Amino acid sequence: MDKYWMPWLVGMPVETTTAIVSMIFSGLFEKLPKLRVAFAHGGGSFPATLGRIEHGFLMRPDLCAVDNNVNPRAYLGRFWIDALVHDPAVLKHVVDLFGANRVAMGTDYPFPLGELVPGELIKSMPYDAATKELLLSGAALDWLALPKSAFTA
Repeated sequence: MDKYWMPWLVGMPVETTTAIVSMIFSGLFEKLPKLRVAFAHGGGSFPATLGRIEHGFLMRPDLCAVDNNVNPRAYLGRFWIDALVHDPAVLKHVVDLFGANRVAMGTDYPFPLGELVPGELIKSMPYDAATKELLLSGAALDWLALPKSAFTA
């Protein structure tokens, strides 16, 4: 992991996935149903491994469903992720999986893996104006429970 900038390229998304799965399997979202959480790195590898995570939950409940018997897929829409994925196909996947109302623009500021122009990938996508607005600001405002009117004249 020390070579090739692996902690940044692979480690951080894995840590994000570990956090999501730990919160799901521990039952934290059940214990704190009003908890509002947002995860960076496009949800890490969670979107790409959700099928594997769900399969493990179903096939090995003795190992995975020890503290929570709710299917991990049921938590889609219960938390937010950022859109900083650097790839149009991956952005489409996370938006399709989570819904545009749960995917917020991320910048990675002040760290070196952010988009050079924040929001550029979102703006380049073939989404309608309402979806782009959700991704660029609406989902974040929803997560923060702030009205758009607080930021408009």
